[in-house]
Amino acid sequence: MLSAIILAAGDSSRMGGAKALLQWRGLPFIEHVCAALRRAGVEDRVAVLGRASHEILAAWTPAGEKVTVNVKPEHGQLSSLRAGLAELSDFSEGFLVCLADQPTISAETYKKVIDCWLSNKETIVIPRTFRAADSRLKRGHPIIIPAAHKALCFEGPLDKGLHWVTHHPAVRITDLEVKDPEIIRDFDTPEDYEALVKAG
Repeated sequence: MLSAIILAAGDSSRMGGAKALLQWRGLPFIEHVCAALRRAGVEDRVAVLGRASHEILAAWTPAGEKVTVNVKPEHGQLSSLRAGLAELSDFSEGFLVCLADQPTISAETYKKVIDCWLSNKETIVIPRTFRAADSRLKRGHPIIIPAAHKALCFEGPLDKGLHWVTHHPAVRITDLEVKDPEIIRDFDTPEDYEALVKAG
């Protein structure tokens, strides 16, 4: 079984509100991410919320997602990942790390990352795509971490984030090149969001 952890606990200070609740095409960001995961066939899904948890749950109804709250989201992404890991199925062989502020990633891209991992289950799979701004390949999300490396996520310094796990000498990486630029796109400012809305 493959699980997914949707990280939605950030304070979104630059955006001025919970990014998980931003509306696009009639749905909040978090629902777009969860819906894509459902279409990709990921049955075990955990959404990690933060200080805006009550606000998010008032506007979004989970459809099979388990929900947990990171009570100290100021400790960063790794602390939210740990909160999600505590809720995973005991049968999980690996977990997708997904960001709630990436609503534009398609179900097909999730499937490609999953298919790659199914052929490389001992490795961390990280998608990457061409970035026109500097003509380079850039890594993005979602990434898949084997359950065998779950302990590493609890050992790393919080201030180093997931980077500490993906660069640990004990892990092997499979880089997957995809043609979906949305894997490196997120929305940090009102201007970022406005551009998305204008584009439809």
